[in-house]
Formats: sequence, structure tokens, C-alpha cells
Amino acid sequence: MSSFPTRNNTAGQRPTWAEIDRNALAANLQIVKSHVGADVSVMAVVKANAYGHGAVECARRLEAEGADWFGVALPEEGIELRNAGVTKPILCLAGFWEGQAAACLQYKLVPAVYRFDLIEAIDSAARERGEVADVHIKIDTGMGRLGVRFDEVNDFAGALKRFKNIRVDGLMTHFAAADEPSCGPLTKDQIRRFEHAVAVFREQGYRPSYRHLSNSAGIFAQPEASGNSDRETGANMVRPGGVLYGLWRDILDPAHRDQEFQPVMSLHSRITLLKWVPAGETVGYGCTFEASRKTLVATIPLGYDDGYMRALSNRGHAIIRGVYATVIGRISMDLTLIDVTNVPDVQLDDRVILLGQADGLSITAEELGKIAGTLSYEVTCGVGSRVPRFFA
Repeated sequence: MSSFPTRNNTAGQRPTWAEIDRNALAANLQIVKSHVGADVSVMAVVKANAYGHGAVECARRLEAEGADWFGVALPEEGIELRNAGVTKPILCLAGFWEGQAAACLQYKLVPAVYRFDLIEAIDSAARERGEVADVHIKIDTGMGRLGVRFDEVNDFAGALKRFKNIRVDGLMTHFAAADEPSCGPLTKDQIRRFEHAVAVFREQGYRPSYRHLSNSAGIFAQPEASGNSDRETGANMVRPGGVLYGLWRDILDPAHRDQEFQPVMSLHSRITLLKWVPAGETVGYGCTFEASRKTLVATIPLGYDDGYMRALSNRGHAIIRGVYATVIGRISMDLTLIDVTNVPDVQLDDRVILLGQADGLSITAEELGKIAGTLSYEVTCGVGSRVPRFFA
């Protein structure tokens, strides 16, 4: 679908949908590109369905706007992009699973690797095809998840030489807390450990084209790790994720939250039922809301299966006819109740904005994440597959 819905073109479907503003997405990419400079490559991270925004449509626009690479978590995500016509290089950030090496080569996906059995599998598959496969070696400099430990790099690099059908075209690591000033010493250690790892690989004869550390937070908080293209051991590529989608207020460190990124997703529904509830009566599961006055209750067809988290029960709010209205009662799987007593001239089928802005009011993903005790990424990633995305 290629345009935002109206009352007319939502006929024949449940009136709950997400709107994705690709112009905002493009503008956010340009902020990153301007910040890091022309000599630094930008890998746009579109894993997890582009953080819930729709990977194919977002990748197509980002490719047109000058993204140099795409980052996905799984080969399946990369294959989806290739089948949709995306041609830029794609890195599988989490590597690949047993039996997927041949598919990585077939679809020209570059895996991040950190175990010898993975390297042996991709080397064997490349040999069978008469190819040399590019890989990026992931170094664990302090995150503690995936990667070759920084203090084992020398032995690892030496042992790699027996594989003749792979090329180490990239070295990478991942910051654990670039957004936390209190964790500054760890971040500096990670930079130092990574640069040492790059030096070790170079000493052993490797010449990786790409060196990358910085996620969204690192790009703005750690400039020395986001664009040292004039140094053989410094970074020359960055991996923005959340900031591309206008998620930054709870991701960037406090000193850099004045950036002017634009939110890309908004979430909408319509009132499907209005009813008056007398004072003293409860609504919703568990009797968690009792009306203190005669209350006009609106039911909307959206619930926690759609990604409107149950943790927002009795705490969330919506924008209806230019005013804020409060979520009341427990959010259920398919339905949510809202107190619209103070909404002027409220009517059946009125638009309800759960995430987004209208009439000078706004509800941000960061705000919803804070209420629910999580972060903005989980808010947008959680918007379910049964919620159609409309792109403009």
C-alpha cells in the first residue's frame, strides 16, 4: 500500500493501522550521513522488520537515499530483501545457522562470523561454488554476547589462514553502553580493544575493507569510533538503527538528545463503540478501573496482540479530536477502552492516535516505553503483523 488511509480506503478491514513516513526515514538517514561525513560508509540496520516499520519498503527508500550497506539479523531477512530487489551489500549481524551457508552465497549475503565451524561451513560452500566468500569477523570487546574474545584474537587470526575460500573483508564489534556516560571507561576500553584487534589482523596479513563499531548511540557519543577513515585501525563504517526510525530520546546519551530526528511510525485506530457507564461501575478484566463519575467509554479494536502493551493499562493515553484521552481498564488481546467523557463532540468512528502527533499534541514511542518500563525499540518492534502498514 502506498498512501496513508482515509475513512474511505479503510473500508473492508479492521480500522487499525500504522502509518510509515518514508520522507522522515530519508531525512533521518541524511542527518547520520551529514554527521559522519562522506568518507564513512553507512550501514542502515533494517533487522526485525526495520524495527517494526516494514523492512522491504524501508530498505528500498534507504537504498535510494544513499545507504551503503544493510544490516539484518538473520539470513532469512536478507533473502527477503534480495527477493524484493535490494542490491546493496547486506551483512547478517548474527551470522547464520547450520545449513544456511550456501544460501548466504546464493543471495550474496555477507555473514558476521565468530566460530570456526561457521567459518568452515562458509569456506566449504564457497569452495564448492568456485568462489571466495566475504565475511566480517566479530570481536567481543566487552558486550559478552557474540564474537571472538578480544584477548584471543591473535590465535584466532592465525588459525584463519587455513581457510582458502574466505576473505576477511570486515572487522566489527558492538558497544555495550555507548549511551551511558557512567559506562564511559568500558566504552573506551572497547574502542582500544577493537583497534588492537584490527592491528593484530593487519600484522597477520589481513586487509579488511570495513571496520565498524558504532550503533546509533556510538555514532553521536563516540566520534573517534565513528569515522577515523584516515587511520588503518580506526572505524570507516557506522551502523545506525533506531535513529533512522526517529527513535532517539531514550537511545542517545543525554548530551546528544537535542538531535532533530523525525518519528517514522504512527499508530491509529477508530472508535467502534461508545457507551455510558455509571459511577461506581467497573470496566475491563480484573475490575482495575472503577468509574468515579458517569463516564463515556470508547472501545477501539486494538490490543496487546497488536503491540499495544498490557503494561499501558490504566496508564496510556490517546489523541482524539485534539485532546488527550486516558486508557482505562486492562488492555485485552484485541480491544482497548478509553475514557472520552471530556472529548468534545466525540463520535463513533473517530480516529484514535495511540502513537504519533496531531493538533499540536504528541505521543512518542519513548514516552510509551517509559510508561511500560521498556524502551522505544520494543514499542515499534512490537506492533504486530496483523496491523497493516501504510507507506507514504
